[in-house]
Amino acid sequence: MAAPAEIATDVAKRQTTRLVSLWRAYSATGTDHFYTTNRNEYDNAAARLGYSAEGAVCRILSSRIDQTVPLYRLYNGAIIDHFYTTSAPERNNAINNLGYVSEGVTGYIYSQAWHGAVPLYRTYNPTVHDHFYTLSKAERDNAVNALGYSDEGIAGYVFRLG
Repeated sequence: MAAPAEIATDVAKRQTTRLVSLWRAYSATGTDHFYTTNRNEYDNAAARLGYSAEGAVCRILSSRIDQTVPLYRLYNGAIIDHFYTTSAPERNNAINNLGYVSEGVTGYIYSQAWHGAVPLYRTYNPTVHDHFYTLSKAERDNAVNALGYSDEGIAGYVFRLG
């Protein structure tokens, strides 16, 4: 039987080989934050779709491993909003009742605190219909206190860059 340290090392190796950058872009005209693990999609949003490139914000898993959940990506073209959730019922409600369409799974994250993972905070501005996600408490607090966003808690747990 493997020792706990060997198990932890194995898990860390599996995570490292599957970690990918999550890129963030912002459209001021659409008031939309957009996140993707696809660098070409990110570059296209910045070059052709009017988004400002904000860089990689964290790393997530490209495929499922134990204790991870999908990070679903949805889009509502009528209000120009990308929405990300780990909840299948919330995803289904957004599709069935709120005008969103599924754009698949962005990647996989932890739904509970995990060794080495940090919270990905989720906020929403109902006036401009924008979901905003960040690792930074200060950035989250500024969005809530000064920009009209509501704190929606922790979307999940991800890995810092580097």
